[in-house]
Amino acid sequence: MEDLAGVKSSQPPGGEERGVGEGGGPERGSGGGLTAAQLAVLERCLHGLKHAKNDSHTLAALLLISRLCPASQLDQPTLRRLFQAVGLNLPARLLMTAVRGSESSMLPPDELLSLGTALLAALSTDPDMASHPQLLSTIPLLLGILANGPANQQNQDRGGQSPEKNAAEASKPDPVGETSDKAARTPSEASSRLDEAMAADCYQVLTAVCGLPRGPDQLLSRAAVPALCQAVEQNQTLSRGRGLALLGLLLSGKTRTKAWRRHSAELLALLVRLSKDFSQSSDQNRFSMCSQLVQFLPPAGMAAQSEDLKGVVRRVWVALRPMMQAKLTPKQMGPVLVLSACLLDLHGWELVGPPKFCCLLVNRACVEVRMGLEEPPGNDLSPELQQTLTGCYRIMEASIEQACLQTSPQISVSGLSLQQSRQVLGVLEEAFSALMFYLQQVDPSRYGDPFVFATVRSLCSWLAEETSCLREEVTKLLPFLISYSRKHLQDDGSEQNLHDWISEERDGWTGSEALRYLLPALCHLSAEEGPRKVLLGLDAPALLVDFLSRCWTSMKGKGWATMARDPSMETACSALLNFTVTEPERVR
Repeated sequence: MEDLAGVKSSQPPGGEERGVGEGGGPERGSGGGLTAAQLAVLERCLHGLKHAKNDSHTLAALLLISRLCPASQLDQPTLRRLFQAVGLNLPARLLMTAVRGSESSMLPPDELLSLGTALLAALSTDPDMASHPQLLSTIPLLLGILANGPANQQNQDRGGQSPEKNAAEASKPDPVGETSDKAARTPSEASSRLDEAMAADCYQVLTAVCGLPRGPDQLLSRAAVPALCQAVEQNQTLSRGRGLALLGLLLSGKTRTKAWRRHSAELLALLVRLSKDFSQSSDQNRFSMCSQLVQFLPPAGMAAQSEDLKGVVRRVWVALRPMMQAKLTPKQMGPVLVLSACLLDLHGWELVGPPKFCCLLVNRACVEVRMGLEEPPGNDLSPELQQTLTGCYRIMEASIEQACLQTSPQISVSGLSLQQSRQVLGVLEEAFSALMFYLQQVDPSRYGDPFVFATVRSLCSWLAEETSCLREEVTKLLPFLISYSRKHLQDDGSEQNLHDWISEERDGWTGSEALRYLLPALCHLSAEEGPRKVLLGLDAPALLVDFLSRCWTSMKGKGWATMARDPSMETACSALLNFTVTEPERVR
């Protein structure tokens, strides 16, 4: 970059050059706040940017704009004109010159990095710029800076290494011929600590990309996960704040499973560290860390055999027990219950603790469900409460099997005594009564609500094991359950909200899920006269035949040889058999 040879920065890194985007991006100011004189200067500078003959002219115009026209006084159209005039070529070349080195540049590498990252941060606030291939091509460089620090990143790039290599590689001697460059390095270059303003700019760019429709995939394909894990491991600047937050975004959506499959070793090592931080923190700090820890747990079934993961789960349960036994506010209780539900998904009841604590956990979940759902009709549940209740549902579902599978008169599989099992079943019955009360109020317009589906799924897990309790309430709810299942089956999985929600857990929403969860209950209820009459009035046999027909069609389309047995089809046939045996006239 010969053009930069005669340009010396009059401001230190992070200084007024950042006027186009203070702190990593332009402020959303009031717009139109410039005086006539400022507007005249701005127009001249924009003209100069568009017709700049070299980098010196471009940087001079940017410096003048940053001094005379604060970003807070520029409206969005003006900012876009500024972005388009600067373009992405200059900041990309600034970064490349800094990490590869250039004898012709009179600016130190750290100032080149400061300028380049500040410009990229400002440009990334425009979605069109953030999705531009040239900006995306700088992501590995930015990740390398965050993971290794600016000096180590320069060493790695000159040695031909990728940014996501371990930082220890950066300490190796440079290739032959680079000795003089190393000896001439300034003290600021030798430091591996990252300037906070530069780190904020890097995270601004990465966060802007992550917010794009395909942003998480773009970051994942450029090794963002191992680089960010390395930044946290080395406690680099802002890594514990913005670095963990960005990793949390990558691990919370559709890229979660993909990230764990590709980088399970790095993520597991990070999870071990976070679990140790959690267990060593004060009680007050633990409450705020619960939600964060949930983001970094692997999907259920993944890394299940790992001793490291087992150690993490055991360590977190030990820290959670005194929290669960304390007197908590609803705001504190929610994250604790959600984290508990996630731990149960990973390792069941094996590591939870003594039977008395297991009973307390289930009781706490059931109380939250009753308090949350037994509100007068018309009261909307907040997203935070819905998340807490969904976690409670998972705790209740996990407890049903343990409480119902009594292997002897004295003790159950989970270690609960017969009396404790009866107590658990009692509080579960009260909680599921609240679920049925809530579902009775659900309007058909809300059939696509993921929370309604989570409530139906939880209730069906109860009905699959227990239909003798609350029989009258269950019978009254059958019209809703059949209508809900039929609507989704006939929509062929076209409900987008449910499709997105289910896709985070497994392959996708097909429309048959609600009925599949209900089938065990239908098998039980079709054998009882009262509920069977209601089901016949709702034309439930026709719904079962429709379900079987769709399953046969799907199986034939995929090829018989590749298909495993489908327990749902067997259960549907069993329910139809009950109708056939008990209602022969109806069958004819």
